[in-house]
Amino acid sequence: MALSGDYVVVKMDDSGGTLRTFDTGDILSVDVPLTYDQFDVTGFGDAVHKMINGQLKAPVTLRGYLTTTATTGTHTVIRGAFQAGTQVTLKVDVGNNAPPVSGNPEYSGEFYVSSYVPTLSNGGAVTFTAMLTPATGTAPSWGTMP
Repeated sequence: MALSGDYVVVKMDDSGGTLRTFDTGDILSVDVPLTYDQFDVTGFGDAVHKMINGQLKAPVTLRGYLTTTATTGTHTVIRGAFQAGTQVTLKVDVGNNAPPVSGNPEYSGEFYVSSYVPTLSNGGAVTFTAMLTPATGTAPSWGTMP
């Protein structure tokens, strides 16, 4: 599921553990797929394949513009966490056709930045793609904003 738009607010810890809110428009999209490993438990007498869910997979892909603002720039925050190898909190607040408020959906979890790839294009803006992978045994999840 890709989230994007004016009413999606992305927050992430910097390498020092301070939650930073990225500026409006800096993040182009956030992909937050939740999928399970599946295992075939079909018996010889079964007419169809039977599957059971295993462990949850919850990688996150952030895409955006590379910005270097001192404390809230995407490059400043994401590169810093990537290079330090620190665990970060990620929060994605989704507004209902308006800026997010208490009670709106929020996706959150603890992650490591597993890759950070700036992309330079001739005549265009510098963008990036960052991959985040879960850092704890507790799965990231959807909830509501406090």
